[in-house]
Amino acid sequence: MSDPSSVCPRCGAPRAAGPECPGCGVIYLRAEARAAARQAEERELAARNAAQREAEDQRLALREALEAHAAPTFVPPLVAAMPESVTPDLTFDGGDEAEAAFEAKLRACVLPATLVMAWLAVKSPGFHFLSRIFLTMPVHELGHAVTAWFCGFSATPSLWVTSVSDERSSFMVVLVAGLLGTLLYQGWKRRRWAWMAVGSVLLAAQAVGTLALDLEQGKAMFTFGGDAGKMVLGAALMTTFYVPPGHYLRKHALRWGFVVIGAAAFMDGFEMWWGARTDVDRIPFGLIEGVGLSDPSRLVETYGWNVSRVIRWNVTVGVSCLVALGALYLGALWRVRDVLRGGGGTGAA
Repeated sequence: MSDPSSVCPRCGAPRAAGPECPGCGVIYLRAEARAAARQAEERELAARNAAQREAEDQRLALREALEAHAAPTFVPPLVAAMPESVTPDLTFDGGDEAEAAFEAKLRACVLPATLVMAWLAVKSPGFHFLSRIFLTMPVHELGHAVTAWFCGFSATPSLWVTSVSDERSSFMVVLVAGLLGTLLYQGWKRRRWAWMAVGSVLLAAQAVGTLALDLEQGKAMFTFGGDAGKMVLGAALMTTFYVPPGHYLRKHALRWGFVVIGAAAFMDGFEMWWGARTDVDRIPFGLIEGVGLSDPSRLVETYGWNVSRVIRWNVTVGVSCLVALGALYLGALWRVRDVLRGGGGTGAA
């Protein structure tokens, strides 16, 4: 291969002794400057293309990692350039054995402890009154509203009363079905089978509430959904204590508030209806000032339910919630069994 300096940069003819090429007439110095500039541009373009390809590969890898709920295998440049944090990480991420052991102990103690404390609060008139005002009544009214939504009614919950439409709302039926359909789709897309199971159950519940129940039965159901919904929603709030590491509720300690509110709401309803099996006088029949008939009175006097049916259905809901909580609790203990035994593993904390 000939030396580039011995040929013309433009036409490749043998280089003459003079400043110009005898073949094409170009001035050698100018041609060399243009060739050098062109080569620099080509190198810069190649480097830019390589950086773009690397960035695109990183974006694709990040997208795949997010869809698979896994950590990306690269460090983004902005993150790599950031200095290491000097503030301690107060969240439990399961990476440290001491933190994992502490989280395992929390899983073993918090749920039963909050239920016991909620039961003691219900037994104390003063604490029970305060708990009902600030913790359980909003959950009770939300239970009315959620049940009404699943039965096809528009409902607006407030602190002490829930406004429900007299007729079913097509918009509410479509809205709830659309939200549940979105949950099913996202579960299928992200391979979250628990999401799909929950979405399927809730969609079936909506179908029963809107199609299988007539108008009066639907109204009776959302009336029943006050205390029943309070127990179900209370149990659901307690389950948030077992969210995985890195979850928003865990990182910001919101699960602590939810487990307390959930235990108070659940026990407020369950303790009363469990006691009503042997003492019917515990059921709050009668009128509520500014509201009208209480929920049990409306079920009995307006919708024709007998007292034993009201008690039996509420107790069944409460016991079912306890069984579900017990299964979740035992499953959580099983996942951290090695940590609780001092085996040195991190379990699933």
